[in-house]
Amino acid sequence: MIDFGIDAPFGKRDAIDDGDPNPRGESLAHLSIIFVCLAGFFVILRLFTRYFHTKAFGADDALIVAALALACCMTAAYNGEAGNGFGLHSTQIDAHHKILAFKWFFAAQILYKVTTCLTKMSLGMLYLRIFPDRKFRIAVVSVMAVTAAYTLAAVLLTIFACKPIEKSWNKTLPGVCVNSISIWYSTSVLNIITDILIIGLPINEIRRLQLPLVKKLLLCALFSLGIFVIACTVIRMITVSPQTTASDQTYYQAVSNSWTFVETNVGIICACLPIVWVPLTRQVLRWLGLGGEETTVTSKSGQVYALGSHNHVSSARARTSRRDAEGDSVEELMFDGIKMTRRFSAHVTEEDQNAKPATPADDRPWEKIPKPRS
Repeated sequence: MIDFGIDAPFGKRDAIDDGDPNPRGESLAHLSIIFVCLAGFFVILRLFTRYFHTKAFGADDALIVAALALACCMTAAYNGEAGNGFGLHSTQIDAHHKILAFKWFFAAQILYKVTTCLTKMSLGMLYLRIFPDRKFRIAVVSVMAVTAAYTLAAVLLTIFACKPIEKSWNKTLPGVCVNSISIWYSTSVLNIITDILIIGLPINEIRRLQLPLVKKLLLCALFSLGIFVIACTVIRMITVSPQTTASDQTYYQAVSNSWTFVETNVGIICACLPIVWVPLTRQVLRWLGLGGEETTVTSKSGQVYALGSHNHVSSARARTSRRDAEGDSVEELMFDGIKMTRRFSAHVTEEDQNAKPATPADDRPWEKIPKPRS
């Protein structure tokens, strides 16, 4: 293979024009499609769960849909990178393909930062939706504000890292660029810190719930799935640092990008699992022939409410107010059809107290006829 390098004139043939194999680039392209499809499946399942369970969508659902849309754009950017030489050595690619590849890479960096921010915002809005404690809500809002602030700073630093901006994808232009290593490490560290905070925030609230220990542990496990996202970030920091990619950026950056899209899409999946685990486990139980049994709850007035295998509360659910329908309690969100919720119990009690007593049948109506005046 002839080495044209970055200064090779346009029109010369390179490894891409010759159709040389690019296993790293093909792996990047194919895996990005697989992972975004998995994330899309869980987002769609989440929306179906919301529609059939509560009939109410929240800001957390809108944010996760937006994150998925940007993840799809990231997949397109990764395929653009691979199609223009990411995964091949720099000496195998001409200047034209390098410029195109780094344009896609420039877009992918911005999309990655915004997508991870939206995923964390979705989890934060979910916490605000199900946990009522005031101090907890202040902590969640604070973490969300920090996440939004450093994401905005990181996006601006990425866009204006080089002067002129075009130098970010055309390395031959005259100009200067800031130290990308410091930006890369600071962004990764802040990602890890906010991930740890988001994972740890609901633990104390779960500990205070009046639930069996096994269910508390299950809730903690569901909200701690973000550990996989942290693991992806750490592995990317250790295995493919900026010092490594600087020596042969198109070759090593393909590996770094592979961990980036895994981190992004696994984050979306983890944000959906607390919502969708009930229908998933229910379907698995049906496949195993272990369908749920009907559970009944009796209110103080003696009225019986059924919680069947489809997990719908007929009487109480139909009479909930709009505000109640838009919110979630932890038990209702996680254990619908498995355990009675505090909210449902409150509805039953309140309705029983406010219910008007039935008027007894009047068996002597003639006594109410007014007597004529004498």
